[in-house]
Amino acid sequence: MKKSIFLTTTLLISSGLTLNFYDQSFSAEVCTPLKVVGGEEGQILLKKTVSAPKIPIGVASLKRDNWNTDFAVGSNVQYKRYIATLTPLTEGTYSIRMFLKYSDTKADEVYNNKPQLTAGKPLVISDTPDGSEQPYQINLFVGDAESIAKTYTISIKACK
Repeated sequence: MKKSIFLTTTLLISSGLTLNFYDQSFSAEVCTPLKVVGGEEGQILLKKTVSAPKIPIGVASLKRDNWNTDFAVGSNVQYKRYIATLTPLTEGTYSIRMFLKYSDTKADEVYNNKPQLTAGKPLVISDTPDGSEQPYQINLFVGDAESIAKTYTISIKACK
């Protein structure tokens, strides 16, 4: 009797694992790294240190900050979701916002938070576009007075 229960349990567990692996192979996403706008040719990972804020003088600025980073989305592909991975190299609080930018000048803010991050431990932000319209860029905004001098790397993948 014990042998029969053990055999039945083993078969059930085995078939469950087989079905689980079978399902995963069909639902796997294919993700493509996005290129940094204005970066080096083919650059998909960017390392930044948050600069001091820009200093406005009338309609001009004395100094530009580096708080915005854009990643280009291919125009001929439909993606289901976007995954940003920010890895802090400096511990502390970061002011982070992420936007999906559309060709009609609309920008959907999909993340706005001030997390306390640990050096080397990635923060992953994921979102899906609204409706059938695809963004042309993903914008990551990292900066405020509390974030100055903190260093991080950022990359974004588009998945279909």
